[in-house]
Amino acid sequence: MWGLEGLRASSPHAPMPPRPVGWRSALCAILWLWCSLPATLRADDFVGNGPLPVRNFQPVQLIFLNLPFERARVLRPGEFAIYLESAEINEVATNQDDINAVLKFETNRTVLGGSIGLGHAWEIGLGVPFISRFGGFLDPFIDGVEDLFQASNPERHQFPDNTYAGFRIQRGDVLLFHGPNQEFELGDMWAEAKYEVWHASGLPTVSLRGAIKAPTGRAGGVFGSGKPDFGVGAAAEHRFLNWLVAYGNLNLIYPLGPITPGRLTLNPILTEGVGAEARVWRQLSFVLQQETYTSPFHTGTRLLDGTVVELALGFNFAWDRFLLQLGAIDNVSPVVAAADFTLLGRVTYRRGS
Repeated sequence: MWGLEGLRASSPHAPMPPRPVGWRSALCAILWLWCSLPATLRADDFVGNGPLPVRNFQPVQLIFLNLPFERARVLRPGEFAIYLESAEINEVATNQDDINAVLKFETNRTVLGGSIGLGHAWEIGLGVPFISRFGGFLDPFIDGVEDLFQASNPERHQFPDNTYAGFRIQRGDVLLFHGPNQEFELGDMWAEAKYEVWHASGLPTVSLRGAIKAPTGRAGGVFGSGKPDFGVGAAAEHRFLNWLVAYGNLNLIYPLGPITPGRLTLNPILTEGVGAEARVWRQLSFVLQQETYTSPFHTGTRLLDGTVVELALGFNFAWDRFLLQLGAIDNVSPVVAAADFTLLGRVTYRRGS
């Protein structure tokens, strides 16, 4: 039944077949590298490159001041940094409660900014945003991920992929927000200052922050609120391990109102963020963050009101004087006062005095 070949294979003197050790060797190598990686990094003091500079990117919320998630450490006196940042923001929302709305488009928000270290433990900065809206390119990717996890948004199926279907929010006969297509305009500029109040070896670094927003964006096109905003906050960071740095932010923003033809009054905005940066190679580190934002609106609708919870995942790549940051941000809360999905990138050039 077995035949000659079967008898040879079953003989104790027959050579054993090769063992499938390839994948096991690869797995052992990966585990060894992962376990030994922190030890290989102890030769250098990793102080972190900072968290992803996220904020609430929902198109309506963009008209308000938000203090981006930021590290507590300030630039040294005379040191400066300039950056170019771009966020691709995907949004789909329709009628909510008594609000007649269509939001189906992508927003690109590009910021040119910089900061400089002044005196003892001070840092000041300026941000200049530019906003444009179009059909976008992220719909197929988002649909595929939602279908994979069986968490599809039925509103997405009402519109063709990568199309601009409108930006209009209306309550009764009053048009609250209406944004045009294919516009590239200046948003509301802001200036900020940070003061490092505590920095001691082995203890967390703590800073206080303040910012003011100028109404430079056109309110009629939803590129700005038409009013100044003010914000204060605190930032902290601490290196728990030679390869792991944790960050935390807590901010309070006071937007001035009323705004829009509907004379909407506004509440203060509270934002919170926690995150960790883990170094995995000499220039490369991964970042995981969680952010919470309250909305300034109190209209009783999910489209404008509510508290948003988002998760962000990305990496930092530092090379010479440059820092590249890339990340993805997803709204994990049931409210609509945040973008569905955002891709964020920033390139920073830093130079000492």
